[in-house]
Amino acid sequence: MSNLVIPTAGAAIGFFLGGGTGAAIGWGIGSNYQAGKNAIEPDTLGDLRIQTSAYGTEIPVVTGKQRLAGNIIWATDKTPHEEKQGGKGSGPESTITTYTISMAIAICKGPILGITRVWEDGKLTADATGTQTKLPGTLYLGSDTQLVDPVMDAAEVGGVPAYRGISYMVFEDFNLGADGRVPMFSFEVVTGGAL
Repeated sequence: MSNLVIPTAGAAIGFFLGGGTGAAIGWGIGSNYQAGKNAIEPDTLGDLRIQTSAYGTEIPVVTGKQRLAGNIIWATDKTPHEEKQGGKGSGPESTITTYTISMAIAICKGPILGITRVWEDGKLTADATGTQTKLPGTLYLGSDTQLVDPVMDAAEVGGVPAYRGISYMVFEDFNLGADGRVPMFSFEVVTGGAL
């Protein structure tokens, strides 16, 4: 109902200025104005930042610069690490358990020039354009000659593909904290078509 207010007002003003023809023109102008306010923008590839871990997931193709999430293509089991805290006069002793994991996240079709930024759960953790230049893992650019990652190869004892033509990042003993949850990563990818 509120979508009719502006076209109706346009028709009333148009009728006052130009009779029936003015009302039709006013209605059209009001309708176009209201349609512009209610425009729904379609989703773009840049809006999709949900990390997955699924077989058969599409491999994005990036031209220029694009932020996107990846697909976990390999992971070890979570490794628990126990640390005792307190005791001896500072309160009761407790044990805190944290977890680490090694994993690989496929990002997009390669080759790429690099990754300029990395976000974990929406928080910027690496920025090659600023001061935080160290990436959280080993980046493979997706060349046709890239070699097998040594972390994956050691964990699987051979038989690991080199994922040639796929840009991916390998995280070794990544700290998951006490909750053991893998954060949602997203990466700003730069390819040869970037400005």
